[in-house]
Amino acid sequence: MTQLETELRAALQARAARVHASQGLLAADYHPRTRRIRPPLAIGAGLAIVAAALAAVLSLAGGAGSAYAGWTARPTTPTRAQLAAAETYCADNVPFPGLPLKLTDTRGPFTFEVYSDDNSNDFCTTGPSFRNASGWRTSPPVTVPAGKLYLWAEHTTTDSGSAYGFVIARAGDDVSAAILTLDDGTRVTATVQDGWAVAWWPGSHQFTSAQLTTASGTETQMFPASPCGLHNCSGGPHGGAPGGGPGGG
Repeated sequence: MTQLETELRAALQARAARVHASQGLLAADYHPRTRRIRPPLAIGAGLAIVAAALAAVLSLAGGAGSAYAGWTARPTTPTRAQLAAAETYCADNVPFPGLPLKLTDTRGPFTFEVYSDDNSNDFCTTGPSFRNASGWRTSPPVTVPAGKLYLWAEHTTTDSGSAYGFVIARAGDDVSAAILTLDDGTRVTATVQDGWAVAWWPGSHQFTSAQLTTASGTETQMFPASPCGLHNCSGGPHGGAPGGGPGGG
């Protein structure tokens, strides 16, 4: 078992213990999903955060230099071949095939796709050093406040000496763009499409705020760290708010 798997399992078990979960869920042996999971598991909004964190786990290979080669702080324009390869992999591996495509985030050779009908949700990642597909169901669908991000998952971990962080969020209807600021001042532009926002970056730094472009102008949403600390919450340092939310994980 890798360090990533050990840390993630502990984080997911801790998160499950804080929501109203069944004994079967609390006893689950959480691990990164690399193949289609059947039958689908219907879970509530709180457990959706757990599944989202699991969904976005990147199974990285190689050292720090090769794992993220080609990554960019701003999304890039994918080639047709890149999109075709991602869509083929996702169609064959997501738990809920056939959902509408909501978001495609590409950074160099890496592609991150979100499929959702607001009840069933799939996340699918492809790249030269990782591939992963997973998803969850929510009931009822989450209502996102206008002009805000609602964090589904935010996590930082290390695999084979290569640290990375990621954010998966729902975006309010009037949010058209988001730029995340990390705790070292680095700015990472998220992809915002159809009510979703996604970004990821190499390194162990945490994001502290998001500059959001809305219909009324530019607003800043702060994300103070929670007491749970790094690696102890599946939602990352902002995962302390019950059920996630604009200031939680």
